[in-house]
Amino acid sequence: MTGRLTVDLNALAQNYRTLAALDQGPCSAVIKADAYGLGMSPVARRLWSVGCRHFFVAFVEEGVQLRRELPDAEIFVLEGVHPDALQAMRAYRLTPVLNTVGQCDLWSDGDLPAALHIDTGMTRLGLPVETDPGSLPRLNLKYLMTHLARADEFSNFHTQAQVDAFSSAFARFQVAYPEIGLSINNSAALLSTDLGTPLPVALHRPGIALYGSHPGPISEGGDNCLQTVALLEGRVLQVRRVEAGTAVGYGGTYVTQRPARLATINVGYADGVPRLLSNVGCVFAQQRRLPIVGRVSMDSIQVEIGTLELSEGDWVEIFGPHVPIDEVAAQCQTISYEVLTGLGQRLERTYLGDGA
Repeated sequence: MTGRLTVDLNALAQNYRTLAALDQGPCSAVIKADAYGLGMSPVARRLWSVGCRHFFVAFVEEGVQLRRELPDAEIFVLEGVHPDALQAMRAYRLTPVLNTVGQCDLWSDGDLPAALHIDTGMTRLGLPVETDPGSLPRLNLKYLMTHLARADEFSNFHTQAQVDAFSSAFARFQVAYPEIGLSINNSAALLSTDLGTPLPVALHRPGIALYGSHPGPISEGGDNCLQTVALLEGRVLQVRRVEAGTAVGYGGTYVTQRPARLATINVGYADGVPRLLSNVGCVFAQQRRLPIVGRVSMDSIQVEIGTLELSEGDWVEIFGPHVPIDEVAAQCQTISYEVLTGLGQRLERTYLGDGA
């Protein structure tokens, strides 16, 4: 008996509509890492059904998998192109995001489309921001893109500096490639109250926001406009009474201060429940939050249930509509991206909504 992950595809579709309506220009979807742990195939098909036509993946293998699901989609591969992947990129009609001069040289042998990545301050991938288009081989460039490093922070000067640098680079490339488009806004940039589209007709690239997580601070009095997509639940294996002074779990890191009732739940860090939730996190059942006590184990957690009438076989929410994943991530001193992509493969997965 395993825990279960429920993915609401209708909520996913609504999040896409919300993000696409925030600014002018087409809206793509970033579905790398198995759609952030939620399942590339059902996620991609549902997004296609609501009008998404552009998709970004990290690696060529992901692009090949996605092409088999969506024969007519435009699929961008963020790692670019390498000699050992060149044949597959061409055969599956994948569009590389070129990051180096070497990749530009490799892809220039033909007229297949490409995007070009300019590094404006992430210092990760991409050509230098001062790159002269004339120094590169002639390419069929559809988009010039960059990646914002700090769009999830309010009023950050670094973001504006990136936007300004990218604007200058884009102006240079427009001279050489008059039809070129641009792509700059990630989830945080789209949702920011301070940052709009820096240039017109941009291809937006939301990722984590599609899956219900808000990547930046929500302004005071503001609402999270995103719907919950993922619900992780565990099942009660045992309920027991213990006396005051009872140590719970590995290392005895929690000791009951009074007689207590504990429930053991059948999910642990092998299922993606972060160990840092030990003695910090909570679950939700019967309209109440119940604290996790003791260390998170590989296959189980313990929660203190007080007078709540939980029984063997009952389900409790680990994260979802009542325990937001962003809250769980904060408790673990990490981000929701890591929590979602860390979900275990043994979870029973259920897809709800149109296209399930």
